[in-house]
Amino acid sequence: MHKLMRLLLAVLFAVFCFTLIPVRGQSRDYAAKIDPSNVLVDDFQGWGVSLCWWANVVGGYSNRDEYADLVFKTLKINIVRYNIGGGENPAGPGTMQFRAMVPGFEPQRGVWDWNADRNQRWMLKAGLMRGVTRVEAFANSPPYWMTVSGSVTGAVGGTNNLKVACEPDFAAYLAEVLSHISRLDGVTFDSITPVNEPSSSWWVFGGHQEGCHIDAVQQERVIHLLRAELDRRGMHLLIDAPEENDEQSGINSLEIYTMNGVNDVGKISTHTYIANNPDGLSSLAAKFHKPLRQTEYGDGERTGMKLARRIRDDLTQLRPLSWCYWQAVDYAGWGLLDNHLAKDGKTKYVITKKFYVFEQFSRFLRPGCQIIDCGDTNSVAGYDPVSKTLAIVTVNDSPKRFKETFDLSHFAATGNVAQGYRTSYWDRFKRLRPIRVRQGRFSSEVPADSVTTYVLPVVR
Repeated sequence: MHKLMRLLLAVLFAVFCFTLIPVRGQSRDYAAKIDPSNVLVDDFQGWGVSLCWWANVVGGYSNRDEYADLVFKTLKINIVRYNIGGGENPAGPGTMQFRAMVPGFEPQRGVWDWNADRNQRWMLKAGLMRGVTRVEAFANSPPYWMTVSGSVTGAVGGTNNLKVACEPDFAAYLAEVLSHISRLDGVTFDSITPVNEPSSSWWVFGGHQEGCHIDAVQQERVIHLLRAELDRRGMHLLIDAPEENDEQSGINSLEIYTMNGVNDVGKISTHTYIANNPDGLSSLAAKFHKPLRQTEYGDGERTGMKLARRIRDDLTQLRPLSWCYWQAVDYAGWGLLDNHLAKDGKTKYVITKKFYVFEQFSRFLRPGCQIIDCGDTNSVAGYDPVSKTLAIVTVNDSPKRFKETFDLSHFAATGNVAQGYRTSYWDRFKRLRPIRVRQGRFSSEVPADSVTTYVLPVVR
């Protein structure tokens, strides 16, 4: 009996000690002081999504308008990344996923097919009719006949897969596609990325998607050739490079470019699958006097809390002009709308929790707003100087709730009420009861695993 009692006491003591251990993302009740002078981004330009691969499939669905309405109207996405396909070798390895088989426009040297890629082009135009204001083009691979391996999936061993002799052909291909799609579909492109995630080592022959390793030296040559081809056609859109998988890889490539190469680059973008040096890349972009954008992130975590944390941290640490998610539609937790994008043509979708998490940001931190630091590790704010509205998004990705008080005393005046919206385990973009603002402060209980947005009028 004494042994049992001692064991019970030991267990109780261990449980007590465990409760004292801080939980990741958990804070004691605290106040976040929002100072409108702490501007991180002066003119935020909005939210985006890549069109490949989902538009390559969904653009052919009978209910494609429903998808377009949800993505561009409900989420208010105003930036799209249009994928210029390379087009796989008919005699290639045959390993590509159905959804990733984006058609190219030059299936053989000198043979052009301007009827190609109808589905993605339909979704591009649907977005433009629903409020898209910026179109950024990118390529994952040159056409197969320009590659070393003869396949758009990559080279054997993951080495450079663009033939050196075909570098001028690839630059001309990109410029010609941009020129023709602009005329045929009435699209104005803002930028072009020659190759997506060019330094990555995973673009290997026999892969499941288009991808092409191009080292920094070859990147610079292609960028220079592309700039000349665009200029020759009178096209003044920017070249976006290097657009690597992560921030440090972008820094590494840019540091290899000569100043001539840097001068050919009009803007710098990065993906944030691994956010490993946001301050370094932001500082380098400022040094080169280039605008900085985040152009891709995705994950398979279904609750959306990982997504929420990445958005909040990117906005406050990387400080990009815009932020883009990878796939609007996908399966296995990756999509904002769930659909398998399979060859079976099933057109039904499920609105995921990630859709509502994304909406907590995209509906309220709108183009033209100032992104403002909140002085804490969980929140980010946006001030709209036109409507004189402040939106605060708070992420609690811990398993415990906390109470946060927002101190708005640095504003000249505030409204009397803050309106809240929440996505949590139980809620899906739920409108909350209005919260009273007293003497420039208001408090709110923030549930575990939740994203809450507070909106109120303010005067700076």
